[in-house]
Amino acid sequence: MRGRSRMEVRVLAAALFCLLLAGCSAEEQVTEADKALVLRAADLTAFGFRYDNVEKIESFSKKREFDGSYEIQYRFQSPQGARPLFLHVSVKVAAKESDAALNQGAEKLGLLIGFKKNGVEERELPAVPAGKLTLLVSGDRPIGNVFTLGEGPKTYLLIVSGLYFDDPALWQKVIAPKLERFRSHPAATRS
Repeated sequence: MRGRSRMEVRVLAAALFCLLLAGCSAEEQVTEADKALVLRAADLTAFGFRYDNVEKIESFSKKREFDGSYEIQYRFQSPQGARPLFLHVSVKVAAKESDAALNQGAEKLGLLIGFKKNGVEERELPAVPAGKLTLLVSGDRPIGNVFTLGEGPKTYLLIVSGLYFDDPALWQKVIAPKLERFRSHPAATRS
């Protein structure tokens, strides 16, 4: 009976620890500085992407973990009947550089599996000054891009579909203002 009691205590302690960890991540208010990091649908009007009330059809979230790391996400899906555009941006700020590398590797692996499952492949593009830009291709038709950048404990992931860039110089003009803000964005701090 005594052994069982200790086992029950250990199981209960482990369950409480897991609940504590889960409870240590929290949604936070997305600031204007956070929003300035991401490439948004409104940034693509020069390429013919204009939507009424774009702010109402885009979404932001910010989640902070118990160790001070956090992730800012942006999603945009054009409304039915409008010119198709999809954007997903994830900016992660890890507590440690090694955590950032693991996060980026896992995210990239998940993307590759998802793309392959849907008949989409990634093709290398000429080097861009910062990060890595690949072309998403379905059959022989370009359909979008994936952009990744890791700097210290911070990672930047952007997926775009409905528009693609195959000119590194043009891409650099589009993304450069966001990357300036990304580089100066604060590191993770414990709450």
